[in-house]
Amino acid sequence: MADGDKSLRRRTVLRATGGGALVGLTGLAGCTGNGDDGNGNGTGNGNGDDDGDDGPQYSWSIGTSGEETATHASGVAFSSIINEHSDMIEMSAQTTGGTTANNRLVDEGDVDIGQTTHNLIWRANQGLDPYDDPPLEKTLCQMFSYMTLDVFMTRSENLEGVETVEDIPEGTAMSWGPRGTSGFDIARDGFETLGIDDWEDRYDMEFMGLGDQADAVREGRLDVALTYTANQQVLIGWIQELFATTESEPLEWGLTQEDIDAADVPLALATIEASDVWDDPVQHDSISAIPMGYTSVFPADIPDEAAYEYTKILIENHQQVRDAHAVLERHGPDFATEWLQPDGVPVHPGAEQYLKEEDLWRDDLTTLEEFES
Repeated sequence: MADGDKSLRRRTVLRATGGGALVGLTGLAGCTGNGDDGNGNGTGNGNGDDDGDDGPQYSWSIGTSGEETATHASGVAFSSIINEHSDMIEMSAQTTGGTTANNRLVDEGDVDIGQTTHNLIWRANQGLDPYDDPPLEKTLCQMFSYMTLDVFMTRSENLEGVETVEDIPEGTAMSWGPRGTSGFDIARDGFETLGIDDWEDRYDMEFMGLGDQADAVREGRLDVALTYTANQQVLIGWIQELFATTESEPLEWGLTQEDIDAADVPLALATIEASDVWDDPVQHDSISAIPMGYTSVFPADIPDEAAYEYTKILIENHQQVRDAHAVLERHGPDFATEWLQPDGVPVHPGAEQYLKEEDLWRDDLTTLEEFES
């Protein structure tokens, strides 16, 4: 192989998952994509417009993200499995501006339901940025967890010796992706929890597309990039490329559980074991990441029977969901409530009913009745 071939490197990062499938996505799974501008064209209203007795009672569009993302893949998989197994619901996946946009699209009725993160629903129900102007009118509910993206920072070889986020020098060229995406919001929360409130002045911030970061690091235009795993094990698309073609190293957040518990926004810590992700050593045997749990967002006015049907079919056919895409390999009963937000986000009553029937309910979760009272 020629010396200039960028694929020749000391570290191998492509790892087989879920039946040997390799993840090869270019965008952040559900954060942002090349879909429409978020002004969806969903035709259903979630309340059953079909007048016939023989066809589905509910016709839904589910907002996803750009076509290249794992969130879009999850919406396509969910739609296919619902259409195969339900006589009550028919569903189609719709590309959108991403998980951040989906909460507002659901509120405005442009899509019936959507894929998003638990912390973004919390922000939406609290009327916090980016849902403060104007605030949403509907109460948004979570359903069940189906995957995580676990955010950490990666530095280029130009910052050799930098091991933690707090060590990043002032003036460093850094990207967290585009403003208004779930990954950007989590990165901001992480830096501010570390006490770095002046991040926009402290660093040379670049607001570039996530998939553009690999080229920017290779070309020396960027020294710190937002990166992530799925379910603490899988590097996605452009991140595989970044590690395979540069001497980049993951950074440790340096956050403690006490820091997380004291934060004024819902955060969690997850541990990424380096040996689960990289075949060759990196500078840390394990690193902490800030996970974003993914769920479907339902407005509270979706009928309970339809939400119950949705939950039952997708959890009971969990192997079919897992087989649809490698990043969905954790989906199922054991994962269903692992990342649900306990405070500020109610579980839809239809999902609540199913989770309680199957002894999956967590006592710290919030019901819609409790939330509204």
